[in-house]
Amino acid sequence: MGGLFHLNDLDWFDELSDDEKSRLEQAAHTKSFNGGQMIFRPSSEPHSLFLLKDGAVRIYRVSGEGSEATFGYVRPGEVFGELAAITGRSRESYAEAVGHAVVWQIPIDLFRKLMGSRPGIGRAVAKQVGDRLKRIESRVEGLMFRDARTRLAIILRELGDHFGIDGEGGIEIDGDFTQSELATLVGCSRQTLNQCLRDLGEQGLAEMKRRRLRLPDPAGLREFIDKATLRA
Repeated sequence: MGGLFHLNDLDWFDELSDDEKSRLEQAAHTKSFNGGQMIFRPSSEPHSLFLLKDGAVRIYRVSGEGSEATFGYVRPGEVFGELAAITGRSRESYAEAVGHAVVWQIPIDLFRKLMGSRPGIGRAVAKQVGDRLKRIESRVEGLMFRDARTRLAIILRELGDHFGIDGEGGIEIDGDFTQSELATLVGCSRQTLNQCLRDLGEQGLAEMKRRRLRLPDPAGLREFIDKATLRA
């Protein structure tokens, strides 16, 4: 599998010259991870950032007491671990593969040079960062003003939008998600999450079997969220 296996699918790399693409190919590396494997940990001097080709990646932090807070999931085509390249600050988050994931590891110094010489890449990365912050803000708002069942429904809709595969029985969410991971996203205990999943399941809106999520009625799930939001 060549280093440039998916550059043609990314609009931001269209403006690279052949020489720049060649240098990027020589410096970057393709890596595969199984579910649960760590892609990066906090680091005072990170040297790489990453671009996701396939799969899903969970970004989270760990408190001093050991509890996890999931910030969100990276989608194929997105850069992650990029803040160190933009700000020069240390890396404080963890990145973990959700199921099988294929990533492209890029040296930070090279990526900084590309952003400096090709403004389109910098704008694309800035947009991704902005979109990610909006998703985090929306999740924080949900934690403050909505009950756990509604928060779970919103998270499931988001995962369906980002990783969903349409099928005859609704939307299959492509990823190996655990109940503990979902609980950190929703901001509740695992026991509460189990009850919320049962409630949504009884309404025909969500199923979780062997760490696989399915949304049998996506339109019904959106209607449930809309009604719950109006009541809030």
